Amino acid sequence: MTVIAASLVGSGAAWSNNPVSEENHKEFEKKFTAMCIENEKAAMKGTGVLLEEVTSVCECIGKEESKRVTSEEIREFVIEGKYPASLMMKSNAATYTCVEGQKTP
Repeated sequence: MTVIAASLVGSGAAWSNNPVSEENHKEFEKKFTAMCIENEKAAMKGTGVLLEEVTSVCECIGKEESKRVTSEEIREFVIEGKYPASLMMKSNAATYTCVEGQKTP
C-alpha cells in the first residue's frame, strides 16, 4: 500500500486530473476482492454456495469495477478505507455483468 500512497500523492481537485496507473488498479482489485469475499462469506452460510464460486464472482466484480474507477475513488477506497457511494453504484453494474456471465444457457 505504501507504493500506492506514494504514487497517489496530491490533494483536492488535482485528483481528477491524475491518471490511474495499472498498479493502482491492481491494488484496488485486490482490496475490493478481499472485502467482497469477506462480506459474502457471512451471507452464504448454509446456502450451498461454494467459496470458490464466490471468489470467482468477487474477482470478476473487482476487475469490472476497476475499469471505471477514478483516481479519487481509488484514493478514498485504498488509502482512506472509505467506500464512496459512486463505487457502490459501479459495483452494482459490475455485479450484474459478472453474475450474468456466470449463468449457463
